[in-house]
Amino acid sequence: MQPSDLEPPYDPGPPAWRPAPWWRLQQGSRRPVRRTVTVTVASLLVIALLGAPLGLLWAWLAPGVPVIDVGDNGVVVNDPSPEQYIAADGWFTLLGLGFGVLVAVAAWLVLRRDRGPFLLVGVVGGTLVAGHWVAPMLGELVGRGDYEQWRASAAQGATYLAPPEVHALGPTLVPAFVAAVVLTLLAGWSNDPDLDQPGAAPGYGPNHPPYPGPPSFGGDQSPYGPGQPPYGPPDYLPPPPVTESGLPAFPDPEPERRRPT
Repeated sequence: MQPSDLEPPYDPGPPAWRPAPWWRLQQGSRRPVRRTVTVTVASLLVIALLGAPLGLLWAWLAPGVPVIDVGDNGVVVNDPSPEQYIAADGWFTLLGLGFGVLVAVAAWLVLRRDRGPFLLVGVVGGTLVAGHWVAPMLGELVGRGDYEQWRASAAQGATYLAPPEVHALGPTLVPAFVAAVVLTLLAGWSNDPDLDQPGAAPGYGPNHPPYPGPPSFGGDQSPYGPGQPPYGPPDYLPPPPVTESGLPAFPDPEPERRRPT
């Protein structure tokens, strides 16, 4: 008797579930198009408005630039090597870094039912508007009126601290860049394929049908005995049969050599 005679026929079971192509929307999705668009636009507008306190905080922390009225030559910087320009850009970069991290984490936690690429679009778009337009524009307006009034009435030799300005493009793009990186990392570390129910096992989710289990022979037809696990995959060989003495029940490959004389 060969070992293959003891193996039950392999039952492949139901066909494996295959995911729908990426260009098709999943049926039964809990994310309607109207809700997706509303959340995307709302998150963009709210984050863009948060650029106002970011600009006010930057204007309060960034140092002013010392200037002097030299008469006919106008107002010039009263320092041969001013560091205030670099300090203003540095402060905006640091604040933009923290702003991008906080906004991305807050959006991930608050909008947990709307996680996905559209949330990424809303957050990155909002941080771009806040960091590139709203915060610098509002921050540079703080104290600008008093400075212009001083320039109009200043006498020669008078000094003043001009309000800070953002001179480089890079600091204004930091919030959007950081928010995109943080959201991408959070999505990559999430173990839920749908990104809307944290804690789901990898490969399972509300929009995924159950995966087919191992083949079943029904009842107590398992080769391992009643109540034992079903037979494994086709490339798995069961334990060889043994005789009553405990020896393998395979035919002797060299019967002539082992025959007693």
